[in-house]
Amino acid sequence: MSPALISLLVLAGIAVLYATELVPLGLAAVLGCVLMVLTGAADFSTAFRGFADPVIFLVGGMMVVGEALFATGAAQELGDRLTRASRGNERVLLLLTVLATAGLSAFLNNTGTTAVFIPIVSGLALASAGKIRPKNILMFVAFAANTGGMLTLVGSTPPLIAQAALQNAGLRPFGFFEFALIGLPILAAYLVYLLVLAYPLARRRFWEEAVPAVAASAHNPTRRWKKLCALGVLALCVGLFATEPIPLALTAVIGALLVLLLGCVSPKELFSRFDWNTIFLLAGALGMAAALEKSGGGKLVADWALGLLGHAFSPWLFLAVVSGVGIVLTQFMSNTATMAMLAPIALSMCRSLGVNPHPVLMALATVTAAAYATPVGTPPNALVLVAGYRFRDYVIFGGLVVLISYALVVLLVPLIWPF
Repeated sequence: MSPALISLLVLAGIAVLYATELVPLGLAAVLGCVLMVLTGAADFSTAFRGFADPVIFLVGGMMVVGEALFATGAAQELGDRLTRASRGNERVLLLLTVLATAGLSAFLNNTGTTAVFIPIVSGLALASAGKIRPKNILMFVAFAANTGGMLTLVGSTPPLIAQAALQNAGLRPFGFFEFALIGLPILAAYLVYLLVLAYPLARRRFWEEAVPAVAASAHNPTRRWKKLCALGVLALCVGLFATEPIPLALTAVIGALLVLLLGCVSPKELFSRFDWNTIFLLAGALGMAAALEKSGGGKLVADWALGLLGHAFSPWLFLAVVSGVGIVLTQFMSNTATMAMLAPIALSMCRSLGVNPHPVLMALATVTAAAYATPVGTPPNALVLVAGYRFRDYVIFGGLVVLISYALVVLLVPLIWPF
């Protein structure tokens, strides 16, 4: 049996464990890496590459900064101010937070943007005396970060890959805001879905969740100093995320070191509360994605799907199939890996078939950012696991967003960028 097929079988088995949650998600992801090595689908360095990925340090570092914000009471203070701004209305807060996240993610790193909002929303929940619950908001913040990445050339990696493919082929590159022609309709549809269906469903699904109370004394001078230090570190991270003078992961590590060195949170307290499950889940998922890519498993799926076209080829059907492959793979592989794998295949087929590559590459850049249906599809989804979501929650709330995004891409892209 070929390594490509083996990697797909391993992924299918781990997907079952994700869906059933027979074991913790982090354990399932690491088990997937182990099986990739034992079955010969990938070598050890490839299957466990995710544990050294910069994304892990970005996520882990910002989780440490977030814990410091909670430990000092800074998160609650931020929440107090947002509570006053939203007048304690959870629906208003949700809309404001989602719009802010999508807007920032159009220009900043999606993961960093999500990491900044997690302690703010959680602090607001603490300050609201149970009126606002993190579970009703944070998943939709992560989805907004993913959607915001569809709005500009620099919103996420797939648009940059599409741009490079066009430029290397000597074709017209996309404009900076050209991606918004399809990204904005998806964002608008997401907002309607969120307010009309998803939010009411979340309130019913998570109604029994209690919001823990955290005692914080703003009158203690030592506490107040630590709170200001934690807020200062957060502001520093936001500034470095926005300007990117150094790698994003390094910014997060520096932030984590600062809050520890300044005594905002003790190492013992941190390690007892740190969400290791999220770290292992994300690292293991990245490792399996690397194994899937190197073994040729993703390409095997793409070749099989495109082979189904046969004599029934039409430009629209070609776009629909390529987009379908992309939006399925990106739920389990990184959007960068999925786009990097599919873009050259799509461009080559467009040339041989005489099809304008712009609609196909635009469709791919959009759908590979639409990783809503699993917690491992994109780092923002994994980050908000700290709110206590389960795998099936992503399927329930994100699955429909995936279908909406796919439908809009298939219907609108050929109209905006004709074949």
